[in-house]
Amino acid sequence: MSDNAEPTTYAGKVIVGLTGNIATGKSAVMRLARDHGALTIDADKIVHELMDNDATMQAAIAVAFGSEVRREDGRINRQKLGEIAFADPTAMQDLEAMIHPAVGKVVDARILASEQKIIFIEAIKLLEGNLRDICHQIWVTRCSPQRQLERLRVCRGMETEVAAVRIKGQAPQEEKVAQSDVLIDTNGLMKDTEAQFNIAWARLPDPATAQPMARLPQPDESAQSNSLPLAGRLNSPKAAAPKKVSSDAPPPRLEPSDRPDDLQVRRARPSDIPSILLLIQKATDGKVKMKRAELLMALSERGYFIGQVGTEISAVFGYNIDSQVARIDEIYIHPLEMLSQTGKAVLEDIEISAASHMGQIIVAFLPQDAPAIIRELFEAEHYAPMPFDEMAKGWQLAIEESQPEGTDYLVRLLRDTRAG
Repeated sequence: MSDNAEPTTYAGKVIVGLTGNIATGKSAVMRLARDHGALTIDADKIVHELMDNDATMQAAIAVAFGSEVRREDGRINRQKLGEIAFADPTAMQDLEAMIHPAVGKVVDARILASEQKIIFIEAIKLLEGNLRDICHQIWVTRCSPQRQLERLRVCRGMETEVAAVRIKGQAPQEEKVAQSDVLIDTNGLMKDTEAQFNIAWARLPDPATAQPMARLPQPDESAQSNSLPLAGRLNSPKAAAPKKVSSDAPPPRLEPSDRPDDLQVRRARPSDIPSILLLIQKATDGKVKMKRAELLMALSERGYFIGQVGTEISAVFGYNIDSQVARIDEIYIHPLEMLSQTGKAVLEDIEISAASHMGQIIVAFLPQDAPAIIRELFEAEHYAPMPFDEMAKGWQLAIEESQPEGTDYLVRLLRDTRAG
């Protein structure tokens, strides 16, 4: 491997994973490790940093758990979020699925940037994620539930009832203890904890000869958008090439067409996630299997328009608008026969939304193997090719930045701002 090649392991470092339930003395052990010259990484503090500073993470959490968990300045109110997540195991799983990849990315960067040979990573959920896979040893702190309750009340100022919920919301201590290489009991005095630490520290492997641990997998930031195919990906003849966009295209729609009383178009909500996931699976013949947390993240980054008849959702379009260019980059229809009803209605409402936001064009990215019926619908709604060199610079940039591989674009012209 060349000197400039990206490292694949954490060679020359010994990594210790420290975990234990809430208020069992992990912070005391981390202080001792730092005093002994180790690099200490607190994964839970990284979570706090993300909730305070990462706008994408903040938006995703607000979508998943409600706007009331977000402060006016954008930061997440961790107390309100904790009240929800610790009381609902499913909510906790969703939260962890959103946060763990982002935390891993930060941990990886800190390990690689450090010259220290011994690394301690503290995380309550160390054993549930992939952090454990990079650790040479797992250390676990333990104390009695009474000690936990006392520390939460005295050191963190929690009410007894709240502290009890936090303690009960975690897996039993015995589950972590059973997976430990080193167990540190913190029921006694600090000198007792320190004595146990010193013994375990002396037994750590030599960083020079320790087996190099493989790096944490790095999330591909473009993977999500590239892995979500549009429409049903059904093999079907391509439609005949439509006419090019002309400057005399009809003005943008201001009102939807007449619809049956039971046909509804609306923005997707977190409560729609199970129905959307099922629709995606059906529309793609099982080729796309999104996870709940992935869709929650996607909901924070773009709008989803839903078309339904009665309670049955049959159309979901991913839509966003930025710099006066609207984009349709996800299309799921099932059954495909509903395209002329719910699909058409969704397209109409997207046009109305784009026009109300002073959009200049709507760009629809269609798979090159999209069924002819889908292309025909877009043509009927005045979408057509537009030569790239005839576009305004801002339109060109929007397409270059967002067009998925394997797609063609069709354009609906709303306001022609080009000179001449």
